[in-house]
Amino acid sequence: MIPFRFHVPTRLVVEAGCIGSLGTMLSKYGVTSALIVTDSGVVKAGCVIKVVASLDDSGIRHEVYDGVEQNPTEENVEEAYAMVSQNGFGAVVAVGGGSAIDTAKAVVALMIEKCDIRELYTREVVGKAPITLVAVPTTAGTGSEVTRSAVITNKKARVKETIRGDCLYPKIALVDPELTVSLPKSITASTGMDALTHAIEAYTTRNAHALSDALAIEAARLIFGNLRKAVKDGSDIEARSNMCAASTMAGMAFSISGLGMVHAMAEPLGGKFNVPHGVANSVLLPYCLSYNCDAVSVKLAFLSKVLGLCSGYDEEDSESIEAAAVAVVEAVRKLSADVGIPHRIQKVKVTKKEFTDLVGDALKNSCLPANPKKASREDLKRTYALILDVE
Repeated sequence: MIPFRFHVPTRLVVEAGCIGSLGTMLSKYGVTSALIVTDSGVVKAGCVIKVVASLDDSGIRHEVYDGVEQNPTEENVEEAYAMVSQNGFGAVVAVGGGSAIDTAKAVVALMIEKCDIRELYTREVVGKAPITLVAVPTTAGTGSEVTRSAVITNKKARVKETIRGDCLYPKIALVDPELTVSLPKSITASTGMDALTHAIEAYTTRNAHALSDALAIEAARLIFGNLRKAVKDGSDIEARSNMCAASTMAGMAFSISGLGMVHAMAEPLGGKFNVPHGVANSVLLPYCLSYNCDAVSVKLAFLSKVLGLCSGYDEEDSESIEAAAVAVVEAVRKLSADVGIPHRIQKVKVTKKEFTDLVGDALKNSCLPANPKKASREDLKRTYALILDVE
């Protein structure tokens, strides 16, 4: 067995209606004021109302920052940080997908380091968080509520950067499936496939081990069993609950084993062309999994058995193992198609210069070294060419 270490200090609650306990939980930590960090879409969906109601019931003063963009920017972080600094809030409550949660984490990082945000990209953030960080995900996709990193876009350079540190784990994560009911079908689909990407990359990375495998396998099983249902009927609370649990488990899995080629290629798409992260991951996953298949055929064959894609396979027969592994690739393709994920990134035109830069950024991405199969510049070019229109 590969040795491993595991640390997730977040107090985690995954339960329908648990958002109602937010005010009480914060009061127990001595919090009397909070900034809610979110985006306008989450506000319009009515999710923030439930957060405000819980805070009001406990007499906790609050304000709302709803300027977070789909790929959160340095400007978003600085605006939210200014509100926290000027008003002396005792907590930051992130309500939304990974964008809102990552923004809130970056705010905490600035409160600890008190420096230019770009200085945080080159070192670990260390120290104790001076305020309480709470994550309230409204999508079942990113798993950011149980990770130690925040991905922020430098708009001027058109690149995504990562801020990391154990102090960025949320103190509390309230994963309430009722908050995901209002998600449109397209976002339910892309965030669900994002969670599957986390699970499969965590399972197949070079750094995977027994614990990350257990979390990733169960996350994948839940996603295959529930994503179609959640997309078809958003009010199916059982499917929504299972997707929320799967997303959180996948987040825990990749937080300890890392990611791979999909994320290495997806992050530049977000930084340069503002492609939503879940969409980029969803489109890339089948192509990258197919590329990696022969390097992780034994593991994929076992996953195939867990998912019920094959009744059994001969562990001594390479052809049998390969067939079972390919069945997972095809199942991912079918699931992606069934929930409406396109085969290509739509409405994005890329010049030859931009294409070259895109490949270069992917090659430098910190996720790529953990990919189970070495990906060269030409490998990345071929994969990008499959999903992009290049002028």
